[in-house]
Amino acid sequence: MRVLVSIGGARLERLGLNPGRLSMRAEARVPGTATWYATDYQFTGVGDQTVTIQARTLPHFMGGLDAITTLLGHLRANRPVNYIRMGRNFAASVGGLVGIKALQIDEERLHPADGVGRIVEVQIELVLVSDTGGAFGGFL
Repeated sequence: MRVLVSIGGARLERLGLNPGRLSMRAEARVPGTATWYATDYQFTGVGDQTVTIQARTLPHFMGGLDAITTLLGHLRANRPVNYIRMGRNFAASVGGLVGIKALQIDEERLHPADGVGRIVEVQIELVLVSDTGGAFGGFL
């Protein structure tokens, strides 16, 4: 199995909890004040940098529930963890320390034998706590 993204101890893999979409959002704080002729802006620093990952698994065929349990543990511990994104030829880009800001788990079509959804979709929102290399998860 090939790990595509690692969030602390949770591995998002091709077979298992498979990430299907990654999106990044970064913002700068630029408050403005109206003057007689225009608006004056002041650059006061960088705001939140977040990554949102959407992943899906078919737990009865591919597994992946262990990664969801690990993510829930990281969220409840409320501590930063390492974020690593794999590239080609087994090269990884270290995104830095992240906190799990939000975790949404959706189950569809519950299996009658164990009550677990046949399709489990997860949306993970990470916030960058400390950047370790300038490249935030391979986006830059």
